[in-house]
Parts: sequence; C-alpha cells; structure tokens
Amino acid sequence: MNAPPPPAPTPAPTTPPETAPAPPPSADAQAGTTQPDATTSTTPSAPAEAPLTDEQIVAVLDAANEKEIDEAQLAQTKAKNKDVKAYARVIVQHHNDAKAKQAKLVKKLGIAAAESDKSKQLATDTQQAVEQLKALQGADFDQQFVQIMVKDHQTTLDLIDRRILQDAKNADLKALLEKDLRPTIEKHLKDAEALAQKLGPAGATGAATGAATGATGAGAQGAASGGQHAAGAQSGHQAGQTGVTAGSPGGQGGVQPPAATPAAGAGAGMKGASAGTK
Repeated sequence: MNAPPPPAPTPAPTTPPETAPAPPPSADAQAGTTQPDATTSTTPSAPAEAPLTDEQIVAVLDAANEKEIDEAQLAQTKAKNKDVKAYARVIVQHHNDAKAKQAKLVKKLGIAAAESDKSKQLATDTQQAVEQLKALQGADFDQQFVQIMVKDHQTTLDLIDRRILQDAKNADLKALLEKDLRPTIEKHLKDAEALAQKLGPAGATGAATGAATGATGAGAQGAASGGQHAAGAQSGHQAGQTGVTAGSPGGQGGVQPPAATPAAGAGAGMKGASAGTK
C-alpha cells in the first residue's frame, strides 16, 4: 500500500503593517464649525457718492462762495500785513461777482438750490474757520488766514474737477464753471500760495524782531563796558603825566617811564620831586 502524502505546511501568521495614528480632531471640528477661507474674504468698500444734481451743485457753489467771503471780510479788519489786506479785498470782490453771475444763471434756468451733505459740510467748515481766525492776532492771523485760503481754493478746485464738472447736466452751468469760476479759483490759489511763501511760517516775524532787539541790547551793553575800560585807561594815563611833570626839577629822577605803565610813571615822578627839593 502507498503511504498517504504528508500534510501541507501551515503558513506562518502575518501581522498587519503598522499605521500612524490619526490626529485628534481640532477644536473647530469638535464644535462642528469650519474656518472661512482667507483667500475669499473681502473688505467691504465705501459706497460711492451719489452724483450731485444741478440744484445741489448750485448750493455747493453758494456755500463755497460764502466761505471765502466770510473769511476774507474778517481779514479786511484784522489783518496787519498790507498784502494780506489787499488779497482779502480781491477775494470779497471776486466771490461776490461769482455769486451774482450764478444767481443770474439760476434765474434763467428756473431752478432752485438744494442742500446736500457737501454743502452742509462747507457751511460747518466756514463757522469753524471763522472762529479759529477770531482768536488770532497780528502776524499769526495773517499767516493762518493765507493758509486757509490755500486749503479752501485747492479743495474747491479739486471738487470742480473731480465731481462737479462730471455731475453737471446743464450746458450753461458747465460753461460758467469751466470758463469763469474755475480760472478765477485757480488764480486765487496761486496768489495765496505766493503770499504764504512771502509771509513764511507763523511766528517768524516775532522771532526776527526778538533777535534784533536782543542784538541791539547786547551791543549797547558792550559799548557801555568798553566805555568804562576806556575811561579807566585815560585816568591812569593822566596820573602818569602829572607825576612826570612834578618830578621834572629833580633831573634824572623825573624821567618819563614807558607809556605802557602810567602808574609807574606817577611813582617815579613823585620820587624825582622829592629829590629835587633836597
């Protein structure tokens, strides 16, 4: 009989490969919340300003004219510098003319001024500027007024170029702005900048006056001190001459000492005088 075949060898048990433990869930995952994607977050931009109507543009121009007039009228009474007074006089005249031309056009167009946030802000700025100027005197007032004129006309020029000319609908209103108002405002701005350069920073006039006064005082003090020294030298010289004259009868004893030592000459003269009496 054939022997039965040997049993097949049993394969050795295998162990599964080790795997890294899963990381613990984050606090947000445990709470069931998710973080927003940083790349998709946006910052809300400020809402664009609504275009000004022709009626609102008229109110803005009125407020700008009133601002210049109120400030310049104050300068006509408080300014000390003659050039500042002359500039203020021109401002009042030109802006009153601008108001008259605008009123004539508004009557022709049959429209009425309408308030807006811009015209209200100009009115508030006018009150603040006038109160600030009222508290100043002399050179400080002149310098501050001119700086306000620079700022006012630059602001109005930017407002016309960047907004009013774009928003205006009426052709006659645009023509008034482009051919009349804008060139005048630009001229006022250049004149104010030149005047500000001429006046210099606030307080410069007072500093220069103080420096000149101090220099004058120092010179007077030095002159007085020099006069005292000169008087002392003259007195010593006279004493030396007196001593020499008195000692002349004594012959060699009364020889005049060096001019640099008048006091010694006086002593030598006295000694000569004593010898001459013997």
